[in-house]
Amino acid sequence: MNRTALALCLLVTACSGGGGFGSDDNLYDTNTTAPRPGVLPVQIGEGGSAFQACAGVGEVVNLSPAGEAYLPLRAAPFAEADEVARLGEGTRVFRCTRSLDQRWQGIVVAPADATDCGVAAPIASARPYAGPCKSGWALTGFIRPIAG
Repeated sequence: MNRTALALCLLVTACSGGGGFGSDDNLYDTNTTAPRPGVLPVQIGEGGSAFQACAGVGEVVNLSPAGEAYLPLRAAPFAEADEVARLGEGTRVFRCTRSLDQRWQGIVVAPADATDCGVAAPIASARPYAGPCKSGWALTGFIRPIAG
């Protein structure tokens, strides 16, 4: 009987408006700003020291003539991430990594002067890409693998 009375008292206290559980008006964050993903550097060298730093070459394809005329290059593999560049149809890229869900490719943008951006040769171990070319994340459906 004592346990039943104690449980009933706790229930009444928890459900009451004053004191007890739920009385802290600041319990929940009322910030209405949507969270933004940060920056996730593109990883190179994931294949190991026997392979090129980036697995292959690709090009931007499937841009809609009726829609946007560019593919946004993002700072992280999320649609909400900051745009770091805009890639046009046919832009050549080095394909270096993928997101866990395979929807995004981590790429390094090949400049028009055919510089390899430091990703054509093997590297000792995997690491974030640090330049000199622009890098970021693009939706996989817009990057077609091509022979390098």
